[in-house]
Amino acid sequence: MIPQASSGSPTLVSVPAAPETTTDHQGIGALSAELLVICLDPAEATQTLVSLLQEQGMVFTPDESGSSLIRARITGVTASLPTDGVPQPDELERCSAALCRELQTMTQLRLVLVLGVSAHITALGACGIPLTRLDFRPGDITRLPDGLLLADACHLPFDPVSSELLAQRRNVLMDLIPKIRAALRPSA
Repeated sequence: MIPQASSGSPTLVSVPAAPETTTDHQGIGALSAELLVICLDPAEATQTLVSLLQEQGMVFTPDESGSSLIRARITGVTASLPTDGVPQPDELERCSAALCRELQTMTQLRLVLVLGVSAHITALGACGIPLTRLDFRPGDITRLPDGLLLADACHLPFDPVSSELLAQRRNVLMDLIPKIRAALRPSA
């Protein structure tokens, strides 16, 4: 299955050639990564998530050759968050189209980790999967029809409202990381 830009009828999307990059306006990490982390704001994720994932053997550079290391990329759902922090449906549709192009350029991609409901909705739209087909299930990994794996986790806010909520979300992510590692490195 080729990622689609909407949840409607299947259409092929023309994808312009994209250069290999380690940082761009949308994300951090190489387009040759096997793990894509989709979040609301990549800049915020850099502050809250990159060091955590690096401690777990996930790297954001294209030239890491260690077989146990997982090459990762972080990309954002939106170019800039709305003032209320909640992307609107038309914005998510535009983001799905952009994410579709990014997914199509990532030829080594095997697993997508979505952080939050907005990221989940955008990823499903980019893959042409209707929202009614797959619920957001934090802590679970689902195999999509084309074989791509989708792992759901909650957004980890940089400035949390509640330390208890942040701890719960972090624990779900920490419990999910070994599942991600097992999916990408079954023999390790």
